[in-house]
Amino acid sequence: MSLQVGEPNTVSVGIIGFGEVGQIFVKGLLEKIEQVFVYDVLLEDKHNVLNEKIIQLGARPVYQIEELGHCCDLVLSLVNSAASEIVAQGVAKGLNKKTIFVDLTTSTPQVKSRSEQIVVSRGGIYVDASIMGTVATEQYHVPILIAGDYSSEVQKLLCNLGLNCQAINHPNGAAASIKLLRSIFMKGLEALILETMITAKNYGVSDEVMESISKTINNNDFTTFANALITTHMIHKNRRYKEVLDSCKLIEEAKLIPHVTEGVISFFSKSIEMEVG
Repeated sequence: MSLQVGEPNTVSVGIIGFGEVGQIFVKGLLEKIEQVFVYDVLLEDKHNVLNEKIIQLGARPVYQIEELGHCCDLVLSLVNSAASEIVAQGVAKGLNKKTIFVDLTTSTPQVKSRSEQIVVSRGGIYVDASIMGTVATEQYHVPILIAGDYSSEVQKLLCNLGLNCQAINHPNGAAASIKLLRSIFMKGLEALILETMITAKNYGVSDEVMESISKTINNNDFTTFANALITTHMIHKNRRYKEVLDSCKLIEEAKLIPHVTEGVISFFSKSIEMEVG
C-alpha cells in the first residue's frame, strides 16, 4: 500500500491534545497549511477557554474525536501515554479513508502495537513516532524519529510541513523504544546532577565539583567515554563499588537522602554478586 496524500498545501491535519506541544505544532502547521483541526478532551465542553484560543490561532476546534477520521488526511496524537490507546480507539471509530495516524505518545512498544492494531483494523495507516528533543526550546523544529513500514513516506510528508523528522528502518515500536531508552539516561542524569549538586552545596564546594565534572565531560568524546566505562566495568567494578559506598556516606552525613546513589550501589553490588556466583 502506498500513501495517497495531496500536495502539502492541500493536506488537512488533525492535532489531538492542545497542551504546550499541541499549541506549538498548531502554530507551526498553520504557517504551511490552512486546514488544521484540533481535538482536546476539554473541548467536549464547547464553552471551554481552549475553544476560543484555537479559533484565534486560525485552527478549527473539533468536539468529538472521531470527527478527525472524517476530515483529516493526517492525525498527530500528542496526548500523554495513559490516554494513547483510548485516543487510537476514538480516532478509529471515524476512519473512512486511508488516514495516517502518527502516534507521538511516549507509550511503550507494547501499547503502540495495540494502538496499531486498532487503527489498521479500521483501514487507517499507523505510524510510530517519538519526539527526541525539548519542545520548549526547539519548538516546531524539535527532532522527531519515525519507524514503521511507511516511515520514509511519512518523513517526506512531515518534512514538507516544516517538521524535523528522521525515518529509521525499523518496525513500529522502535521509535518508542529509542525514546524510552534515551529517557533512562536523560532522566537518570537529571536526578544524578541534582543529587550531586545539592550535596556539593551542603559542603560548600558546588563550583569546584561542577568545574571538575565539566572538564571530564567536555574534554572527552562522549561515545568514547561511554564505551570506556562499559568496557572497564568488569575490571574496576570492585574499586568503584567501594568508592560509591564512601560517596553515599558523605551524602548521609550531610543528612540528605541518597536516592540515586543507593541505586548505583545496588547496581554495582548485583554486578559483583553475578561474578562471584
